[in-house]
Amino acid sequence: MKRLRPLGLAVVLACAVAFAACSSEPPAAPATLSNPVSHNALIARGVPGTYQLMFLNTALQPVTSLIAGSGQELVLGAHVQDAAGSPAAGGSVTFEYCSFKGLPPNDINRADEAPTSACLTGAGTWARLLGITVNASGNAYMNFGFVLIPRTVGFRFRYSSQRSFIGSGVSSPHDFTWVAGS
Repeated sequence: MKRLRPLGLAVVLACAVAFAACSSEPPAAPATLSNPVSHNALIARGVPGTYQLMFLNTALQPVTSLIAGSGQELVLGAHVQDAAGSPAAGGSVTFEYCSFKGLPPNDINRADEAPTSACLTGAGTWARLLGITVNASGNAYMNFGFVLIPRTVGFRFRYSSQRSFIGSGVSSPHDFTWVAGS
């Protein structure tokens, strides 16, 4: 058995100490000039973000309502950025809608889609629609489609940072209304 020389032992010990220091939890305090935090530590917990839900038409123009049964399609949009306005450089968005408890999805005669108030009071739960990767501009889009019966539906999205510098979070819920045609 070969013995390590004192210098070799010192190198091994220094590497072990460095490895242990790198694998510990990042400091809990925010990054400042007096308390710098590495880029990797910021990625691990992420900086606070803003999570904006958008209602758009198929031309990606904002809409406040659509006419039920008209064939006009709703596109859900998500925008994620940090407080300084820098868009998320990665991650994914999962769009959700408020669903009345006990009603099956996709039943034209008994629609399960509910306004946000149903999820806030416990009469509904948030149901997953689709997960989509965020693009380089911090955006993700999903075509919800058209609706035949007038109704109001609550939507929101969940952002999963997946090593982005912006932390995971949930958008504020908002209602979208399809109105009766004239």
